[in-house]
Amino acid sequence: MKRAPLLLAILILGFLPARADIVEEWSACEGRVAEFQRKGQAPKDAAGEYCLGLGYATGKIGTRDMARAAKWLGLAAAQNLPAALTALGYHYEKGYGVERDPAKAVALYRRAADQGYADGLLNLGRAYENGVGVPANQTEALKWYGLAAAKGSELAKRALAAAGRNPLATSAGLSSFEEGQRLYLAKDFAGAFRVFLQTAEQGNARAQLQVGSQYEFGEGVAQSYQDAVKWYALAAKQGDSIAQRNLGNMYELGKGVGEDWSQAATWYRRSAGQYDAKGQFALGRMYEFGMGVPQSRGDATAWFHKAASLGNSKAAYFEKHLQGGNFIGFRDENEAAVVLGAGLRFALRNQEPAGRTFRNSNERIAYLVGLRREVDRSEAMTFYSMRKSAYDDCMGHAGEGCVPPGPAPQ
Repeated sequence: MKRAPLLLAILILGFLPARADIVEEWSACEGRVAEFQRKGQAPKDAAGEYCLGLGYATGKIGTRDMARAAKWLGLAAAQNLPAALTALGYHYEKGYGVERDPAKAVALYRRAADQGYADGLLNLGRAYENGVGVPANQTEALKWYGLAAAKGSELAKRALAAAGRNPLATSAGLSSFEEGQRLYLAKDFAGAFRVFLQTAEQGNARAQLQVGSQYEFGEGVAQSYQDAVKWYALAAKQGDSIAQRNLGNMYELGKGVGEDWSQAATWYRRSAGQYDAKGQFALGRMYEFGMGVPQSRGDATAWFHKAASLGNSKAAYFEKHLQGGNFIGFRDENEAAVVLGAGLRFALRNQEPAGRTFRNSNERIAYLVGLRREVDRSEAMTFYSMRKSAYDDCMGHAGEGCVPPGPAPQ
């Protein structure tokens, strides 16, 4: 594939992501930023945070300050603003104001692209074309350029033209996924499934993910966990972080495939490595409970922290919970019911399977039930000792009306 010189050049202001509307965006932001400065107030919404970040990045509000730009873009990106996700991605790609991290850049571009944002689609295509943060893949590059072109991106159209592709034909071929989205949002699940399936069979990872999801939940097609696993796996092997996470969940729960926590942890880790916050949270849970990986409060907390930094509120809660030295708890209500039975055994709170790795739920429950038996015997011995002491004291003094302690626990 020939590379489009326009996309390989540093555009407009020398450091911003590939996009054609920076000047217009600053014009829209300028008045807001001036108001922030006049009042000495910080912005309180994602759009305002993005504008302030853009101002620092372009030097429009004084000396360029990439660290401050990254800070404000990060706040806006945490609220999933696609323009901020794209701009912050470029900061990570180039190391502007942050430690260079091309893989994180791609993850941010992908989050913007998943919202249909043209510049996110464009930059994701550029990443695949040049092997930035992902292995170079010209087929994937053309796919994302095609989607960007369908959104009206002139830069994407030029990239396709430079590659010898007809932008209009390529966009039309890739727009079938968007047609599937339209039908799905209109609640025509069966119609959407037919479109997604056709696109998935052509190798489109996003369509494969969607087909897997509709099979899993029986939307527009007969529910089939086995087929869900099949399509999730195809998308996951192409590097789709959501498909990797979903495939991990199927292995964790044993849906459509044998319950295998080692495989679940493997796929969660791949998702987490692409800065998928839910994948990072899921991997944190695996470490919390020793599911397919050695149980480690420290590793669990570390992954929860990473997910929390990407805006996952559950991860933020559990990070704080574990840092406070609290009981790790049970992985679900069923496990708690099986282990605890009818009584709450407080002694179990001090039992943590540090370093243990459980391959599946049967192994973990067997271990916890064994702990419960030990706790039950320990508590029984404590009560027996109390009764025995009272009996011995009674016999040593009154000698009459003493209640025997009964047999000692075995």
